[in-house]
Amino acid sequence: MPQDRDMSGFQQIMRLFGGKSPAFTAPLAPDMPFVAVGDIHGRADLLDQLLEKLPTLAPDMPCVFVGDYVDRGPESAAVLRRLRALEMDGGGNVICLLGNHEAMLLDAIDSPTESAKFWLGNGGNKTLQSLGIPDDITPKDLPAALKDALGADVLSWLRNRPLLWQNGNVIVCHAGGDPERPLEARRGHALLWGHPRLHTSPRQDGLWVVHGHFIQATPHVQMGRVAIDTGAYKTDRLTAARITREGVDFFTTSSTK
Repeated sequence: MPQDRDMSGFQQIMRLFGGKSPAFTAPLAPDMPFVAVGDIHGRADLLDQLLEKLPTLAPDMPCVFVGDYVDRGPESAAVLRRLRALEMDGGGNVICLLGNHEAMLLDAIDSPTESAKFWLGNGGNKTLQSLGIPDDITPKDLPAALKDALGADVLSWLRNRPLLWQNGNVIVCHAGGDPERPLEARRGHALLWGHPRLHTSPRQDGLWVVHGHFIQATPHVQMGRVAIDTGAYKTDRLTAARITREGVDFFTTSSTK
């Protein structure tokens, strides 16, 4: 039977004999307290509310956004410009990661014939509307229109978004990665799109993972995972997690405040 070379020998033996992986027992140990913010998806109104609360709820803490700033909601363009400005002015205290929806947007620019239809069918049409681009634009004309509407500064910023951020034994990424493989930027697919084992297999390397991507009715902590996507674009709820050595606290904004 072929074996996964990134899996520990103990895990391989347990799998071969039908056993379960050990429970997750690593203590939560960030080097410093920080805040992670879930998927925004074009909800500039909810982002503004959250930003108003952060100085009180998480004063002077680094703030990490887990990606998916665009698509599905009505104000993707405003969200991108606001986050870029925040990061530029944040002195390293604001980190904006790449999500799979930003990756789809970039793919639609770089290879529109293969990628534009997929992106538009997954909420990209809302991003076009926020940028003032007609829905019926042809794939051939799409890259130039997006480049012009986004502007060189925003587009360059998007292309340089990191896939993960680490603080002590806590890693923040968009979709959580594969729990049985190292969390490395070169393993981009599972970091952006998730993995089937994410919700069933605890990590065995002592790393906690904070992620969005998978919509939850409520944010939660489970087996060393902190899940913070509460579906802002359709639930009107944008969630952030304050993470310290003492634990995880959630706070959520909404359109009704």
